[in-house]
Amino acid sequence: MVRHVNNLYKASSYSCVASARLLCRETSREFNSKRQAFIRQGDSFTAASGTNTADKMLSTWISVLIGIVLFVSCGSQVISDKTTIASPIQTDQREINITEIAVDSSIVKNIVIKGHTDPWIKANIDVTQPTNLYFSCKLTGLLYESSSITGFWRKEGKEIPQSRVVIQKKESQYHLQIKFQVTDNSQLGNYTCVFDIKPEVAANFVVEVPDTEGREKPLVCYEGDAVVMICKSHEFVPNTWIWHKVNGTEKAIINATANPDRYKMNIYKDGNKTSLKVTGLTGKDSGLFGCSAVYEIGSSEGHVKVKVLSYMVPLKPFLAIATEVIILVSLILVYERHTKKKKNLADNGTEHMEKLKTEESNGVGDSTTRHRNV
Repeated sequence: MVRHVNNLYKASSYSCVASARLLCRETSREFNSKRQAFIRQGDSFTAASGTNTADKMLSTWISVLIGIVLFVSCGSQVISDKTTIASPIQTDQREINITEIAVDSSIVKNIVIKGHTDPWIKANIDVTQPTNLYFSCKLTGLLYESSSITGFWRKEGKEIPQSRVVIQKKESQYHLQIKFQVTDNSQLGNYTCVFDIKPEVAANFVVEVPDTEGREKPLVCYEGDAVVMICKSHEFVPNTWIWHKVNGTEKAIINATANPDRYKMNIYKDGNKTSLKVTGLTGKDSGLFGCSAVYEIGSSEGHVKVKVLSYMVPLKPFLAIATEVIILVSLILVYERHTKKKKNLADNGTEHMEKLKTEESNGVGDSTTRHRNV
């Protein structure tokens, strides 16, 4: 059928070109006859008026210009006919492009397992829209090979019904495959190919929505200040972004449009990065904020932790140190006062003893003098 259409197209093209050429020939003949008549009239007019050969040159150039115009018009007619006939081919090209887009919505993933010595193998598959998935596992390098083994598939640790098959050995390897379509987030998860031998050999295919990156370390702010939180998805552009505040098990969606004085949400030019600015922070704003990247097939979340401090918090260490200094100085002053008082008492006692000794000495001298006088 296609060959017949192509033949018709070629025949119609050739007939169109032939008719156009015939039209040009007839037009050219008519033009030549008119040109000869025009030249003869020009010659007679020149002989009658006595003009020079410059008029002949002028008439010749005018004839040439008229011929060029007629030729271009014929050529444009042929080109327009070709363009009109070629339009069905452009329609076929668009259909081919649609087929290629449908192929691009499929993901093929293959895992090769070599013997029993390989560690646990896992492949991550990111999905953002309904997609056809083709998974396959190839087992090679077994020490004791049999002509056939049994294989099956699991989803989230449970065997998928009607997935158990007998695998024949081909070229010293066993090939287990599965194909299915992911249309919603219930079909996301962990798919495992299992070769039912001893010990069991398995490999994982993790189908999930692309991860969203938040911030690992908390943002420390003070009351009354503003904070800017950023989330991003590296390789994929979500359909939309949603910010929310996590309150235990509940999520309070942040509507920046309803409260523009306090919240300002921004999506960057590339679409895979967003930010949320919160002004006038209070102690209630402390906690976990979440950013959801929403795709056609599901969503993923990133988190940013915010810690809002009072201005008294940084003063507490200073006040504690100042209190310790005051207590220490007070103890030193009390100790010095007590020591000084004790020293004064000791000095007073020494002076009193010396005074008593002096008085006793004076008393002995007086009695001796009296005795001599007697």
